[in-house]
Amino acid sequence: MRAKRHRKDEAESSGPRLAAFIDPGHGLARLATAIDWHLVEGRLGPGQGDSAKGKPTRARVIVGMAILRQLYALSDEHLCQLWLENPYYQFLCGERSFQHELPYERATLLGAVRRLGPDKLNTLVRSALAPGAGPELRDMPELARLGIHPQTDKALPARRTQNGDKPVSIYDVAKRAGVSIKTVSLVINRQPNVSLKTRTAVLAAIDALSYKPNVFARGLASERSFLIGLLHDVAPGCYIADLQLGALARCREEGFHLMVELLNPQQDADLPQRVRSLLSESVLHGVILTPPLCDEPVLMEELTRASTPFVRIAPGTQLPRLPAICIDEYKAAYEMTAYLIGLGHRRIAFVKGKPDHGAARLRFDGFCTALADAGIPVAEEYCAQGFFTYQSGIEAGERLLGLKNRPTAIFAGNDDMAAGVMTVAQRLNLAIPSDLSLAGFDDSVVAQVVWPHLTTCRQPIKEMAAAAVSILTQRRTVDQPQVRQLKHELVVRESTAAPSA
Repeated sequence: MRAKRHRKDEAESSGPRLAAFIDPGHGLARLATAIDWHLVEGRLGPGQGDSAKGKPTRARVIVGMAILRQLYALSDEHLCQLWLENPYYQFLCGERSFQHELPYERATLLGAVRRLGPDKLNTLVRSALAPGAGPELRDMPELARLGIHPQTDKALPARRTQNGDKPVSIYDVAKRAGVSIKTVSLVINRQPNVSLKTRTAVLAAIDALSYKPNVFARGLASERSFLIGLLHDVAPGCYIADLQLGALARCREEGFHLMVELLNPQQDADLPQRVRSLLSESVLHGVILTPPLCDEPVLMEELTRASTPFVRIAPGTQLPRLPAICIDEYKAAYEMTAYLIGLGHRRIAFVKGKPDHGAARLRFDGFCTALADAGIPVAEEYCAQGFFTYQSGIEAGERLLGLKNRPTAIFAGNDDMAAGVMTVAQRLNLAIPSDLSLAGFDDSVVAQVVWPHLTTCRQPIKEMAAAAVSILTQRRTVDQPQVRQLKHELVVRESTAAPSA
């Protein structure tokens, strides 16, 4: 009796029962009952079907949220917000009682949802539809939005036109959905102030007509260009390539486009005019500033004057009210230096990054502090200037390894320079790591291409770029800055070892 009362109290404390006010005819309710969730959970692999007592399975929540994200083109923020507000969202994800918090940790859920791409999600849903569900769900816009035709189990046909060769327009979509063109525009531009019923009708009309909104027309209608600019200096390398890949992937998820531009404050005679021309010609929705441009005052002033939002990646200094994405550069360099000291090295050299690069200064400061804390003086002859390029790494390596009392370990400010030092060491027939231990920074592709594989400090470059895009697409104002510090990681590989006798 006592156990029965405990279970009743537990159920009541978790919120009202969803079944009491769920309309079985609602699209999401029909979709939830049409899917064989045990089959879905089984196909996601081991561990995904496990759940804590009283919670829906993690796999069902992830798939349910992925369905909602694709159905209504929701950002991370809106997905979580609407999940907490809408009983049908929770019902689809397997909740039995109305909840006021997510059933699992938010970052874990959103990370899994992003990895469950549209193709995999559609395959899961299509294969898990209950047998015979097609006829009952034939007129269901949710399945159409997912690209599933319940009767034939095929994706919707390709783009059609309304009148012969005339392309489908936003007016055709509005007429079919029974709404204004302004409402269609709000749905296309992912604005939150549209009811679920209206949003569903508009998305169903878009799919039925195979309407493809033009990115420039979207910009005119919503006063947004849907273009994110990524600005970097002329130095090429794996770091910038990874930033571009990370930003591009997130832009595609959010329905934006990425534009990459080169700016060099040292070579551009009139940098302010160059920036003004870029902004006026492109009408950018927002800008990502990579180092060292993220610490360029003139550039930030022009962006602020044009009211163009921007996010700084790995700035040397944090400025109030300005969004930034970074790691703890100082701590990361300190830990790498302490690791080399722990191996027994005392003659440790450092290859600096670009002098105007704020993060490069932080890495050098971390190196110097770690030596001082270990009672090792910072020798000027063991500090070589580099510029984050492979060639500058070669030049620094030639100087450091040409010393009479050469270092037993070299810590380079990035992987490209470390690769340059490695080239010089091999030319001098120095074995790595027995004759020379070598470490880099970034964990870019080059760290695993060279041999021996490079010990390095990993910073999540792609994730940093993706986070910057998310801040811009969520249109945070200057009154709501978001400074995020992501985690770094020391990655030990074959290029480091204790010094030989």
